[in-house]
Amino acid sequence: MNDILNISPKERFPNWVELYQENAVSNMPWFFEELDSDLKKFLQLKKINNGKFLDIGTGPGTQAVQLSQMGFDVTGTDIAESAIEKAKESYKEFKINFLQDDILNSKLQNKFDYIFDRGCFHVIAPEQRGVYVNNILKLLKSKGTLFLKCFHIDEPEREVGPWRLSEFDIQKIFNTYFHVQTMLKTTYQGNTSPLPKALFCTIIKKL
Repeated sequence: MNDILNISPKERFPNWVELYQENAVSNMPWFFEELDSDLKKFLQLKKINNGKFLDIGTGPGTQAVQLSQMGFDVTGTDIAESAIEKAKESYKEFKINFLQDDILNSKLQNKFDYIFDRGCFHVIAPEQRGVYVNNILKLLKSKGTLFLKCFHIDEPEREVGPWRLSEFDIQKIFNTYFHVQTMLKTTYQGNTSPLPKALFCTIIKKL
């Protein structure tokens, strides 16, 4: 992980509020100005170019902006109010609804056609994954799609940073209420070198 995170030996993750208060978003390990290449390819392949999109863990806000430019109605959320404040200031000319929200205790009332999670799920403790799944279920419309990108089990294990997940893990976690349509081994674009090994999944709500 990039030194900007400054994680103490007793912690797995940084204080997200302080991280965004004290650092430039462009220096963060996960910063990627363009739309995630795997999501972009899928949207283009399926000719998806409209609908309501939720960007969970929007952080720098770049993915929300790119989706907005493609014509989607976009809401970007993050647990860190400092991240939301920076995103609002950086992209105030865009019609994006940036909100502070915790996916494990979400206050969102709207339902979405699509949800993009590029780095939120893999920082959630394993014992809280069921809460995440239930909230995604509530936020997606019938037959809606979760686009999930997370660290893959092939990525070398670390004592800090994201948990790594396998294809079997994804199936086990989501298969009760969702159909895991595709899983693609890929990389996680950003400022980390080499790029971390990742898994890009399209997960469809069953009902």
